[in-house]
Amino acid sequence: MLTWESKDGLKYSYNEKRLRNGDVEDDIHGEAHLDGKDKGGVAEFEKPQATTMTLAPGVLFPTAHTLVLIQHAQAGDQFLARKVFDGASVENAGEITAVIGPQLQPDAHPVKPLDSPLLRRPSWRVSLAFFSADSDKSDADTPDYQLTMRLLDNGVSQDMSLDYGDYVLKAKLDDIEPLPKPNC
Repeated sequence: MLTWESKDGLKYSYNEKRLRNGDVEDDIHGEAHLDGKDKGGVAEFEKPQATTMTLAPGVLFPTAHTLVLIQHAQAGDQFLARKVFDGASVENAGEITAVIGPQLQPDAHPVKPLDSPLLRRPSWRVSLAFFSADSDKSDADTPDYQLTMRLLDNGVSQDMSLDYGDYVLKAKLDDIEPLPKPNC
């Protein structure tokens, strides 16, 4: 998936192509915008077919959601629920609920190449439950999937676990390097 989100969180473009056995299974492309902070907007899909949907007031795009999650973690909040539109499928914004653990301090003895200023930061253990916009009321208590991660205050995730019910994917950061600052 290739996405771009404006710094103000009001514009978002998405392009996802999923393959199965080398064949294109899904090809999703479009753009979305919000009319202002906490205001609604529109998502326009170009692929797989032209579709327009209205985004409700309060919907966030993924990066804006991460920033709000970090703000709530820094404030000591333990729970957050927001509607998020990611363009990964042709459906409206889904609900993401977050449970935020207490603040963790950086690892005391990091191993190289993980001994980086990018990782010597406060973090929180966060559990996210993702609910589809199309979930019917009978399965409203069961998320489509869950993600647990250690989220740093700069948005980097050191490790994560994605639980799809039938299987779990675990990921751990094994290298990180800062990008040079652009000349603009």
